[in-house]
Amino acid sequence: MTRILKSKKDIEQFSIDFPHIAFYDEQGNKHYFVFEDRQRNGKWTLMFNHHTKAWTIHGKGETYCDPDEQLLEPTEMVRFIWKNRGSVNKALRQKAESDSETA
Repeated sequence: MTRILKSKKDIEQFSIDFPHIAFYDEQGNKHYFVFEDRQRNGKWTLMFNHHTKAWTIHGKGETYCDPDEQLLEPTEMVRFIWKNRGSVNKALRQKAESDSETA
């Protein structure tokens, strides 16, 4: 189980464990993890494509939808997760709860 993100080191571990934490999109050929976008009142989707080794994000809500996925360099991904760690941690807790209910 992934620990709650309290440090940049935790985010590094999150990125390593991402394939085990995230869902997999067969069609898009990437892993993805959805969490709350508190600033814009919507959802962020963080994605990782193993073939291209690329991190991307996409935001969507009732009043907005980003036109395209935004490519993140690894350092930008760490900063993005750190900035949104409250929402990421909430989603991690919810996933852990639902995983334990189905186990």
